[in-house]
Amino acid sequence: MRFAPLIWITLAGPAMAQDIVVTGERRPQSIETLAGNTARLGADELARVDPQVASEALNRLPGVAIHRNNGVENLPAIRSPVLTGGQSAGSFLVLEDGVPIRAPGFGNVNDLFETSLDFAAAVEVVRGPGSALYGSNAVHGIVNVITTPPGVHDERGHLQVSAGSFGRAQGAATLALGTREGAVDNPHLGFAGVSVMHEDGWRDDASVDQQQALLGWDGYLGAWNLESRLVFQNLNQETAAFVEGANAYDSSTLARANAAPEAFRDQRLARARATLSRQLGNMELRVTPYARWIDADLLLSFFPSRALETSGQTGGGVQSTLYWEPREDLSLIFGADGDIGEGRLREFQVRETQPNGYVQGLHYDYVVDMRALASFAQARWRFAEDWSLTAGLRGERVHYDYDNRAPDGDVGRFRRAGDREDEFSAVTPKLGLVWRPAPAHALYLNFARGARPPQITDLYSLQIQQMPGAQELETIDSAELGWRGELGPAQIALALYHMDKRDTSFRNADGFTVTNGRTRHEGIELSGDVPVGDALTLSGWVTYARHTYRFADPSARAGETILPGADVDSAPRWIWNARALWRPAERVEVELEWAHMGRYFTNAENTRTYPGHELLNLRADWKLSDDVSLFAAVRNLTNTDYAERADFAFGNDRYFPGEDRGFTIGVRATQPMFR
Repeated sequence: MRFAPLIWITLAGPAMAQDIVVTGERRPQSIETLAGNTARLGADELARVDPQVASEALNRLPGVAIHRNNGVENLPAIRSPVLTGGQSAGSFLVLEDGVPIRAPGFGNVNDLFETSLDFAAAVEVVRGPGSALYGSNAVHGIVNVITTPPGVHDERGHLQVSAGSFGRAQGAATLALGTREGAVDNPHLGFAGVSVMHEDGWRDDASVDQQQALLGWDGYLGAWNLESRLVFQNLNQETAAFVEGANAYDSSTLARANAAPEAFRDQRLARARATLSRQLGNMELRVTPYARWIDADLLLSFFPSRALETSGQTGGGVQSTLYWEPREDLSLIFGADGDIGEGRLREFQVRETQPNGYVQGLHYDYVVDMRALASFAQARWRFAEDWSLTAGLRGERVHYDYDNRAPDGDVGRFRRAGDREDEFSAVTPKLGLVWRPAPAHALYLNFARGARPPQITDLYSLQIQQMPGAQELETIDSAELGWRGELGPAQIALALYHMDKRDTSFRNADGFTVTNGRTRHEGIELSGDVPVGDALTLSGWVTYARHTYRFADPSARAGETILPGADVDSAPRWIWNARALWRPAERVEVELEWAHMGRYFTNAENTRTYPGHELLNLRADWKLSDDVSLFAAVRNLTNTDYAERADFAFGNDRYFPGEDRGFTIGVRATQPMFR
């Protein structure tokens, strides 16, 4: 049974000839010319999934295995173990319309919930380091949420409402502004979107309320094309903590309980951007200024301290890109990016002194000013009829100015450094080769380096075993060999990768930071789709990967020994997602999804394990008319007891238990607004 998806999916793969992606070059590009991988979820598939959380949609893409924690929280994994803390926040670049939603160094492991997924036309994921156009945090992968262009709304208003198990209710509405007709006289198009979500929570004291708004306006500003977006979001979440004890997720009583009913996550944010573009002969210039503001309050229920963390950031930047096509066989890209911001963090423990040095009172209080500057160049040369070469280089410098507002020195396990400045520089080359031996077939080879500076929490939320300034720039070197093609009606993609990461840092099983680590990441990914007759389509992906430590930490800091060759914890070797989409009638579709999470170790010593799980999800859609459809879903169809997330920390097996079987039913309506 374990190897069944290999037979199924080897007949399948993603479309190549029709696929257009935008993340690689910050503009539309045929995937045939891409020296690397990019997987895409389109609007139809996003509507079919109707994701309650981002992981539900993104985990349909090859090599992606995001673990949901509680409410809207998640821990990402893209060609990587499930990463936590600063390592997680800094290893994945999350974009919206190509613009980072967080500044370098100010990441958040949960930042997928900050995107406008409710209003997305597509989501693209790049596995591994990105192109030369992207810098900090593009280490293990890039997620780009692409909002719907106003014209795609086709002058219609859209409304969607749904309700389901665990007190869950969602609603989203969009209103088109302007028309396509008469574009010469009235060339501006816009839309407004609002979404709301509430759930009581499957676990005790675990409700969630989230509201989002997106305003879009596209038109002209003199000789420039203008595309603008304004985003607002508010989150109020009552958070359920880990359940502790061996296999605690297997007990419905323990799984539903909440040992930290006082825990919460509240956050407010606003983002704005405007992309200006114009043609200059055989060149195109794009300039994107942007701004962001975030204010957050969080009770750290995953630490024994359960301290209150208040944080925020303000700032913005600009992206500038020049595209030049001097010859039919040569494409050049030049650009420069800048980002500035101020981040603040204060951590205070109300509870009485806890074990392991978690002391009552103030832990940290600091402000960091950040400046990031980068320049890049990339060329794509079609040097023969069926061959093309892509080469790029990016240079980036990130500067932190840290202002400690608490007394210097050690308090319990916490170390407060004095005021200081830190600077990190990175040069990240890229080289790719594409060969098209036949129509609808492409073989590619890609070498890339990714890099990230330490997060501000890595550098300045120190512990007593750390010295200020000891952390270095993290780098990853990646080699990837891939093939995209068609076999009869089937479309397939195959990728093999090898990545070595240096100077990484992470928290061990007792919450202490291990620095100067090295890890290796190797794997094979197979994905695709194949029609079976006129009514059935099979699709999905499977990956086998090894993520291993490549350094020794025999000192057993805080009781955990790390040895070369051991599996990195939270790194399953086998993962797959397989789907069967059946259309028994013109207006009806039914999808059955099978998600497999393989066994993995939950500690670095490889002595504790989670056995993995299998989940089945069922979805259906019935189009009542051209403008109205009903949809329904049954998640965890077999009511399996499983853990969304398992780890071993502070001497305990810990789990975020997965939800029991849940139901959703809803309606979508599209109403022409202008006749």
